[in-house]
Amino acid sequence: MNGRTAGAAGLVILVGACGASREPAGTGTGDAQFTVHVQLASQVKASAPTTVGIVTWSTTAPGIRSAEIDFGLDANYGMVAPVDLKRTDYRTVLVGMKPEKTYHFRIVASDGMMTYASEDHVLATGAKNTAGLIASFAVSDAAQLARGFFVASFWNGTNADMPFIFDTDGDVVWWYEPGPGESTDGVAQAKMSADAQSVWLVNETLSGAPLRRVSIDGLTTQTYEKTSASHALAAVGGDKMVYLDYSAGKSACNPVFEIDSTGATTLVWTPTNPPLVLGTFPSCHGNALRYSLEEDELTYSDLLQDVVVLDRAGNVKWTLAGRVSGGNAAWGGRQHGHQLTDDSLILFANDGAGSGQAQAVEFGLDGSVKRTFASNGSASNFGDVQRLADGNTVITYATSLQEVDASDALVLEVKGSGLFGYVEFRKSLYGLPLDIQQ
Repeated sequence: MNGRTAGAAGLVILVGACGASREPAGTGTGDAQFTVHVQLASQVKASAPTTVGIVTWSTTAPGIRSAEIDFGLDANYGMVAPVDLKRTDYRTVLVGMKPEKTYHFRIVASDGMMTYASEDHVLATGAKNTAGLIASFAVSDAAQLARGFFVASFWNGTNADMPFIFDTDGDVVWWYEPGPGESTDGVAQAKMSADAQSVWLVNETLSGAPLRRVSIDGLTTQTYEKTSASHALAAVGGDKMVYLDYSAGKSACNPVFEIDSTGATTLVWTPTNPPLVLGTFPSCHGNALRYSLEEDELTYSDLLQDVVVLDRAGNVKWTLAGRVSGGNAAWGGRQHGHQLTDDSLILFANDGAGSGQAQAVEFGLDGSVKRTFASNGSASNFGDVQRLADGNTVITYATSLQEVDASDALVLEVKGSGLFGYVEFRKSLYGLPLDIQQ
C-alpha cells in the first residue's frame, strides 16, 4: 500500500495502481491508474464535522460508467459511498465515520465490462464533538440490535440548535453548528433528503420559521426565507421534501407543501372539513408528516383529531379514526409521530390507549388493534415511532430513544442532553431512507 494518511495537514494527493478484488459491475478486472485527493470537511470549514471526508479522483481507465468508494475501519471496508459521475472530479462525500479513527478506502470503477480498483488509502478523522449530545447509551441485547444510524435533534433543552447523527455504537458521526444569524430555536426534525445529499431542518416554533437545508458535507447552508414551517417534514424523492406550513392566514390546520432544493414550492393539500374539524390552535394543529414510497402516500397527523392518509395529489384516501372503533379515543386522543407500513399504521400516542401514559400503538389497516407496546417513557410533546426491517421498533420519548424487539423487549436506550424531536433510523447514510422503502 502506498496510500498516505490525510489528517490535520489538509489536502493529500495519492496516486495508486490497480488491484481489484471484487467485481461490482464488470465481468473481468483491468489495470488502470487512479489519482486521489482527500481531505476532511473541517479542513475546508472549521465548524463542519471532523468526521466527514471529501474525495475527488481521476483514472486512466476509459469509459467509466459506474463507480463507488468502499470505506471502513480496515481494508475489509464494509461501507459503500456511491459516486455520481456527473460531479466535477467525481467528488464524493464519506459520511458515517467515527471521530479519532483511521479509515481505509478505495475506489472501484467499471466500464460495464471491466472493473478497476485503486489501491487502499487511509484517512484519519478528527476530534469528537464535545457538546455532550448523548447523556447515556445502553445496549441491552447486542444480538438483536439493528445496526445503523439515527438522524436526531432536540426540540427543547441543551443543544436544541444542533442536529446530529449517531451510530449504533453511540458515536456521534455528524452534526451541524448554526452560523451567525441562524435560528437557535429547537429543531423539531432533521431529515435527510431521499438523494442523501442534504439534511433539512425544521424548527418547532408555532409561529413558523424558514426551512434550512445543510449539505451533507456540512459546508453550505441554504435558508428558505419565503417558507414558514414548523414541526415536521418528509423526504419524497430526489431533493424534494414535503413540510407543514404555519404561515399566518393560510390555514389553521397547516397545509402541506412540497419544496425542492431551489426553493420552488407547490401546494399539496389544504386540510378540509371533513375529515378534520377546522378551528384554531390547539383544536386544530398539524404536527407530524410522513411518506411511504410503497403506498406512494402521505400521512398527516393533527394533534387532537386524526391521522389522515393522502395520495401524492392531495386526495384524502382514509383516516385512522374513521376506521378504529371509538375513533381517536382508542389511542387516548393525542398523537404525534407515526408510520404507515404495508399492513399497519403505528403511532405514538401521547396519552396512551386508555392508560394515560405515552406509548406506541399499532393498528391494522382495518382499524383493529394489532399491538400495544409497553410504556417506557413520557412525552407531552412530540414522540415518534419507526418499524425497522428486522421487525424491531424504535420508540422516541421526550428524554429517551428506545429500540424494542418483536417481543417488546428493550434492546437499546439512548438519553440525550435535550428533549428529542422526531428521529429517523437509517441502515446506511446513502440511498433511500427506510421509511420511504416500507
